[in-house]
Amino acid sequence: MLPEEGVNAVRVVVGLLVRGDYEELETLTEGRRLSASEMAGAVAASGLDLISPPEDAFADLEVTGIEQVSGGERAFRAALPLWTAQEGRSALVLRLTLAEVMDGVWTVEVDGIGETLPG
Repeated sequence: MLPEEGVNAVRVVVGLLVRGDYEELETLTEGRRLSASEMAGAVAASGLDLISPPEDAFADLEVTGIEQVSGGERAFRAALPLWTAQEGRSALVLRLTLAEVMDGVWTVEVDGIGETLPG
């Protein structure tokens, strides 16, 4: 299970996506996996308008893998259905890797924005 600080990091990412603030999201993720233009393109290609999910949607955060990385850090792979004006909870999924780099301090990488949950 993802600790609450990790869930809060996901809330920040979703908020930036919903606002269309892809440049800030690229800065937050250090552009490790997707650039601002790639994230914007993925959302635009869906043809859907993202909206803020209800708070209980974050309970649907599916952790698909946990791994140990250097220095004893834990990295979590997670997926969260996104919400849209057209569909409510949609088939569009945000895939992330989150790592706790210090106690309570998390990094986030956007692995993908696309249809269906992995696995």
